[in-house]
Amino acid sequence: MSSFQDHYAVLGVAPTADPEVIRAAYRVLAQRHHPDRNPHSDGSAMVRLNQAYNVLSCPLRRAEFDIQQRRQHTQHHSLRFNTDSRQTPAAAARGRVVLTTYDHRGRLHAYA
Repeated sequence: MSSFQDHYAVLGVAPTADPEVIRAAYRVLAQRHHPDRNPHSDGSAMVRLNQAYNVLSCPLRRAEFDIQQRRQHTQHHSLRFNTDSRQTPAAAARGRVVLTTYDHRGRLHAYA
């Protein structure tokens, strides 16, 4: 599992949210999770909130994060198709990718 963190999910906003919405969400969550107001908090939630707001408040960092998020999303979905490591020897020798899937009865199907 990667250490990629979705800053939009941390702040609870949509990726298309305006900067004012991001700032308002940060302020509400910061007041709720601040260690001075919540003595039972260890501060990790506040650290995640600060990191997310730091990235999403700057237009350049936000654009870089969106590109990284799309790349991570594409990489995740490309790995989902090849979850079975049993490649045919001929396809492995040619360097071709064999897409595998299971049907509703649990039978393995491979597509070259």
